[in-house]
Amino acid sequence: MTAVIENTVEIARSPEDVFDYLSDQGREVEWNPDCLRMDKLTDRPVGVGTRFRAKRKQGPELVTECTRYERPRTWTYENGGPISVVLTVTLEPTEAGGTRLTSRGEWTPHGWMRLAFPVFVRVMRGAEKGVMVNSRRALEERRDQKPAA
Repeated sequence: MTAVIENTVEIARSPEDVFDYLSDQGREVEWNPDCLRMDKLTDRPVGVGTRFRAKRKQGPELVTECTRYERPRTWTYENGGPISVVLTVTLEPTEAGGTRLTSRGEWTPHGWMRLAFPVFVRVMRGAEKGVMVNSRRALEERRDQKPAA
C-alpha cells in the first residue's frame, strides 16, 4: 500500500536559486513551521549521501538521505520510519524566468501505521499544499537573491 502525493507551484526565482535553497534540507526550519529541527549528519556539501536527522511536530525523529542530486533539475530524499517517504522534486524553468517546482512523494506505511494510513494520507494531502506555499513564499521573499525577470 503506497500513496502518491504530488503538488506543483511556480516560484519567481531561477531554477538554480530554488535548487540551492530547497535541496538543502537544513534550511527547512526557515520555511516549514512543522519542522522543529533538522540536523545535518554528514560533513560534506549537500549531495548524494547527505543525511539529516529531522524532528517535526508530529512523529518520531527520522533520518533522511539524499539519493539523487542533479543540479539544477532534480533531487530525491528518502527516509524510513513508521511511514517511509521517497520525495522527488523536479524543477523546470518557466517562460517568465521563474521555476515550476513539482514535488512527488511516495508514502508507504509500515506496521501499525497501515491502520491509520487512509486518514493520514488525507491530512498530508492538505499539509503538503501548505508546504509548497511556504517554500514559494520563503524563496520569493529572500533578499540575498535577485527575483526572476
